[in-house]
Amino acid sequence: MRHQALPRSLTVVLALVLMAAAVPARAQKTTVPGSTTVVKREQKWWTGQLRLAREFGRKALIGFQNAPTDDGTPIDEAVHQAARDAYVLIRAARYGIENAVNDDKFHDPMLEITARKINEAWQLCRSPVDKASSSMPRQEYLALAVRDLGQSMRLLDQVLIILP
Repeated sequence: MRHQALPRSLTVVLALVLMAAAVPARAQKTTVPGSTTVVKREQKWWTGQLRLAREFGRKALIGFQNAPTDDGTPIDEAVHQAARDAYVLIRAARYGIENAVNDDKFHDPMLEITARKINEAWQLCRSPVDKASSSMPRQEYLALAVRDLGQSMRLLDQVLIILP
């Protein structure tokens, strides 16, 4: 009897760990309507999300480039919000693209390239969002935000050029 209880308890613990890993740590505050961040497999849908993400990302990039470098003056919250909105939209599009790749019976190489570029753009777009509340010096944070967000926007541009 005792021998069976151990595997069950390990199974329960493993299940709880897996469920905790599947749930996002915290949601990003966003100003875009919830209907805009719905995950869909249709290319037209996630292309629209990427175009909107590019608009928010460009706005954030300009804001970070023009932000004061002294720690005494806060960065405009609208700049951080635009970065968060871009991140949220890229994340939604990323999931839609992943679903499209998983459903792709003919393994479209352009879809796979798109998925790789969007995944990289999403990872880069995270830097200004995740590091905003860190103890990183302002100048270092701004340099990181401009570099990573700029590269993320270049990747979005590349993807949007190849999509119909």
